[in-house]
Amino acid sequence: MSIITFLSEELKETGQSMSISAIATAMAIEHNYKILLISTDFIDKTLENCFWNSNNKRFGLFTKANVMDVSNGLEGLVRTFASNRASKDVIRSYTKPVLNERLDILQAPKTVNYKDYCNIANYYSQIAEVANSYYDIVLIDLSKKLPKEAKEKVLVISDLIVVNLLQNMNSISNFMKLKTQNEFFNKKNVLIMLGKYNPNSKFSNKNVARLLREKNIPMIVPYNILFADECFDGRIIDYFLKIQRVQGYDNKDTYFIKQLRSTSEALEYKMQEKMNGII
Repeated sequence: MSIITFLSEELKETGQSMSISAIATAMAIEHNYKILLISTDFIDKTLENCFWNSNNKRFGLFTKANVMDVSNGLEGLVRTFASNRASKDVIRSYTKPVLNERLDILQAPKTVNYKDYCNIANYYSQIAEVANSYYDIVLIDLSKKLPKEAKEKVLVISDLIVVNLLQNMNSISNFMKLKTQNEFFNKKNVLIMLGKYNPNSKFSNKNVARLLREKNIPMIVPYNILFADECFDGRIIDYFLKIQRVQGYDNKDTYFIKQLRSTSEALEYKMQEKMNGII
């Protein structure tokens, strides 16, 4: 139904992977969608570690350098595409389920060789297009480490593009410059999101919209320390189930879930606009 790509041009951490993991989980729990979440990073399992405890085996420390494991995961899936044997049914065989029939994750490649990573990256756009015929929503966590050509291919096939910004003037100015230099980011399907959002900042989402002269108010994913802790421990699903039991109380977790719902609803609305040819 829709391919939604999240990206950031910032050098500093914007909380992109944690934001997309929160949005994917919220949409999967609250709606009857089949969602695929694709990680595109290199030697970084930040997104995957939100869902599973990696037992400290992150950053490829236990992987032999310069050797690609094509037996499973993304490398295995790429092999099926290279041999023209890929199909929407085959893709699920290479994903890791989080919520049955609701949320699957296609993990980042295992290789620690950047040349191999670049070769794999060329298939991300094809994988997303084929997956889109099976899943209702394909969410792509686009890494800054992705080669330019592979990145552009993914952006071209995306129905919606969510640009992550920080709550500061430098980030806002950088995006204004990006829109001037690259007409692509002026398209109506390009949306803005503020991750790690602090409602007490003078750069509120409404103020950011005014500074950027944007008609649409940027979406937000607030910073929440309990959520962040659970992400680091690979317990994001436990967090959502726990918060469901305490909703109704006026606390930071209730605020976090409420704003997350608003962001999910905004994405759904834009998905419908895209499908109806409005944007």
